[in-house]
Amino acid sequence: MNSLCPFAASIILRYHKTMAKKTTKKEPTVNKIQTKETENVDYSKLSGPFFQPGFFRNYWKEILILAVLSFGLYQASIQYEYVLDDLIVITENKFTKKGFAGIKDILTTESFTGYFGEQKNLVMGNRYRPLSIVTFAIEYGIVGDLNPGLSHFINIVLYFITAVLLLYVLNMMFRNYNAKYWWLSIPFIASVLFVAHPIHVEAVANIKGRDEIMSMLFSTAALIAALRYSDGRKWPWMLTSSVLYFLALLSKENAITFLAVIPLTIYFFSRDGLSRSWTLMGALLLTTIAYLTLRFNTAGVPDFKNEITDLFNNPFYGMTGFEKLGTKMYTLGKYILLLIFPHPLTHDYYPYAIPKVTLMNVWAFTALLVHIGLVYFGFKYWKQKSVISYSIWFYLITLSIVSNIVINVGTFMNERFIFMSSAGYCILLAYLISVKIPDVKNIKSAWLSLAIFAVLTLGYGFKTVTRVPDWKNTMSLNKSGVEVSPKSARANSFMSTALFEEYKVTEDFDRRKYLLEEARKYAARAIEIVPEYANANLMIVGVISETFKMDYKIDRYIQDMRPLILRRPDLSFIFEFSEWLNQRNADKDKLYVFYQDVGYELLKMNTTKRLYAQKYLEYAYNINPRNKKLAESLATAYELNNNFEQARTVRAAAQGLPE
Repeated sequence: MNSLCPFAASIILRYHKTMAKKTTKKEPTVNKIQTKETENVDYSKLSGPFFQPGFFRNYWKEILILAVLSFGLYQASIQYEYVLDDLIVITENKFTKKGFAGIKDILTTESFTGYFGEQKNLVMGNRYRPLSIVTFAIEYGIVGDLNPGLSHFINIVLYFITAVLLLYVLNMMFRNYNAKYWWLSIPFIASVLFVAHPIHVEAVANIKGRDEIMSMLFSTAALIAALRYSDGRKWPWMLTSSVLYFLALLSKENAITFLAVIPLTIYFFSRDGLSRSWTLMGALLLTTIAYLTLRFNTAGVPDFKNEITDLFNNPFYGMTGFEKLGTKMYTLGKYILLLIFPHPLTHDYYPYAIPKVTLMNVWAFTALLVHIGLVYFGFKYWKQKSVISYSIWFYLITLSIVSNIVINVGTFMNERFIFMSSAGYCILLAYLISVKIPDVKNIKSAWLSLAIFAVLTLGYGFKTVTRVPDWKNTMSLNKSGVEVSPKSARANSFMSTALFEEYKVTEDFDRRKYLLEEARKYAARAIEIVPEYANANLMIVGVISETFKMDYKIDRYIQDMRPLILRRPDLSFIFEFSEWLNQRNADKDKLYVFYQDVGYELLKMNTTKRLYAQKYLEYAYNINPRNKKLAESLATAYELNNNFEQARTVRAAAQGLPE
């Protein structure tokens, strides 16, 4: 009997060891909760504090690579000039050119006031982006003059800092994703792709694009501070996050999307979700209210009922609802295509570089299906806290404010508009390269991931390097614009302007003649696209006038000017040049017939154009006041313009004239 005791004891001991082994094997599954609400959530990836000490010590190699990449790709721009909208915020902005003395004016007025001299409600909601303009004023105050090289250098530095902050915050978010090699970690891959991506050239190489960079920089910094607050709920981090978020909003209003991005990030990358961060969300909401209050008091409250009628500040003007939706979806689809394959790139997407289409257009409808798919997968993997879902929502949320769906931004699209959203795309790519590709069957090493990463970086980097020189000066930018956007009225008109400006400083006669004809060609093309386009018509006036000064062919002048006057009789330069002609007695007989005929035709029109008939009839009347029909027509023109006393005088004089 006693001999059975050791045997029984050994059986019991073996049983417990077996059960212990089974239990040990099942322990890792504790991290994966199999409830309906949190199915397949791997909490091992979400555990621990966001803050990881020793960032700069541990990531110095990555930071150095980002520095070399940022300056290597964009160093050429340091030699470039001011272009495009730089004149609005720098070269022709009276507040910026006051230096430090202009900072108060910049902070207390709508952002275009320093350029126009008054507030003009050109776009819906106006613009209030003072912080980047303040930095331009500070530069001017320090240097004492305009210095585009310094401004370009600062843009590159800010771009590099933004990339480092992106690396930092991704290191916090993906703290538990341990890559086999540091150069295949999600933070490093995403940051490198972000720096190399050519969609960012417009924001970095164009000095004015600093508002995009600063908005992203401060938004990312605000997210970092928010994650630090989420770790220990210490109020200094909440205050820091709120201040940084406010600075991001002052840089550009699209930072307001981080009111959603910050809680989104905390939810997706922590075990507790938002349970520890409601106070932070309240603080950020109060910061948003404070910013909107300041913005509305400074730039005015958006009047959504007042539709902007200028096609170049509201490209959807005159479209049906079906056309608006179709064209918007077309542009959203183009954004995705340019993120994946960024070619060709242009600074000009104005009417009608983007075609006016309905939702039945194959590209517009496809884009709609793609975005429906993104929303579907965003929701499908939401409860799993999937990186794919997070990347989708980051992209869609930050894109929303510039999509023309929420508010009309004044143009169809711009590459700089997705500067912030592109980070979501880079995070998704990095996750696939770092985590998903090595999981593919029969792949036992990281070589495929490295190859894909290298190809993308080299491809994006090459395109960036070749794209940057387009921003060298006004002429190079406009040349690239009309090549890529030949159907843009604005691109053609701006090219005409650039050629005309070169004509004015050129001395060689043949070269001057060539430049005028080229300027005429591009202006005419712009008018074909948008007949009433003021700038293009003004350029034609300039070309016609300068051509006459070169050849003094009055017949050609009349032939060219006649359709222009009937199309845009309101252009003041037409009157100025007509006065110049009249003072020089340039073939009065032909001018008399010309002025008279144009005046009669304008008078017959049923639009406000008829009001300009008076001026041309006056020119003809001054040459020959003895024509009864002309005098009576002039009297009618005076009456239309409420000049009744002059009308009576001229009509009375007409009574004594022969028929």
